[in-house]
Amino acid sequence: MRHPGTTALLAAGLALCVGFCVASRLSAKHMSIERTPEGDATVFRDSVVVADQDTRINANLARMYEGKGIALISGAVNITNPDAQIWADSARYNLSDKTAELFGNVRVRQESLDIRAPKLLYRSTQKSVLADSGLELENVDRSFRLTGRRGTYDLKDDVGIVDSSPVLTWRRDRDSAQVTSRQMLWYEKGARAFAHGDVRLKSGSTELECDTIDFFSGPDSGQALGNPRVRDSVSRASGDTMTFRVRNGVLERVTIRNRATGEYRTEGGDSIVVAGGAIELRVAGGAIDQVEVTALSSGQLIRTGKGKSEDRPQDRELP
Repeated sequence: MRHPGTTALLAAGLALCVGFCVASRLSAKHMSIERTPEGDATVFRDSVVVADQDTRINANLARMYEGKGIALISGAVNITNPDAQIWADSARYNLSDKTAELFGNVRVRQESLDIRAPKLLYRSTQKSVLADSGLELENVDRSFRLTGRRGTYDLKDDVGIVDSSPVLTWRRDRDSAQVTSRQMLWYEKGARAFAHGDVRLKSGSTELECDTIDFFSGPDSGQALGNPRVRDSVSRASGDTMTFRVRNGVLERVTIRNRATGEYRTEGGDSIVVAGGAIELRVAGGAIDQVEVTALSSGQLIRTGKGKSEDRPQDRELP
């Protein structure tokens, strides 16, 4: 329903060049010029198209407020450009700085990646999107998902940064491995994740902690740097560097090199402490299942004294 005093003009196949932004062009099958409490608006309906250089916006309805330099767009909003396709329920498009605030079921699709959020800021000039809540990046085969509260994605360079509560999950089942950190980057071209700050990889009862993880999704393997250490309920190990492999969404193997040390508790409750050039851990069922030490430099069996008359532990060097 139009407000009293509203002037309406209907036209078929109308095209309008926006005067204050020469590069923008808006067209639709029907147009009406309306006077609203928010100001005079040119309302476009049915097959709405906003063309701005290499960016094209399609929708069912657009209200353009020339005095404010904005267009309110709704009804199956779709933005296309050479870098991505974007869908949303509605958008607020700033015609001067070429930014669009997108709301409701927002999804950005690249060749092999989907980006989702309740709302996004799309910056056409910078070729980037920004989310301040509920950000989710997921590859199209659904094998991994990166989520966080806040982050940005560069559509031109295919690099995403999640800098608030990032979580990387291998999506296989409820026991899938997860990585958490203070900040996480995703490089789409190399299918590579880089996690930094208080990094923790958890798979079942096994946890790997370090300062930095560099992970490549192609071979499902990565490197842990900066005081790396790994443990489960009965074992722990550390060293200068660690490499790891994920298989079928769960941690499968960890290899520790340079000043590698480990401590393992036997079924009888005794502890075995070892050091060597490298330690390889096999993980099964979410727990460390097998330990192999290369170039053993020292080994010690620490007995708990169970089944002995003595109360204190008994230690002996391993052969």
